[in-house]
Amino acid sequence: MDCYKVGKLIHSLRRELGMTQKALADALHVSDRTISKWERGLGCPDVSLLRELSNVLKVNLERLLSGDL
Repeated sequence: MDCYKVGKLIHSLRRELGMTQKALADALHVSDRTISKWERGLGCPDVSLLRELSNVLKVNLERLLSGDL
């Protein structure tokens, strides 16, 4: 999993949905700083959060992990 590509995809999908980093963070019960870190490619979401993240962002889990639509 390429954290940079996944982060770019998270950022893009979040913006398309009109969500702030804070709104996404609240939905996942993490901090907005965590979302920022993911979007900058400095870390990847924890495995335990992936299914919920894909649901919130309305994207297939496999596509989220590949960082590609």
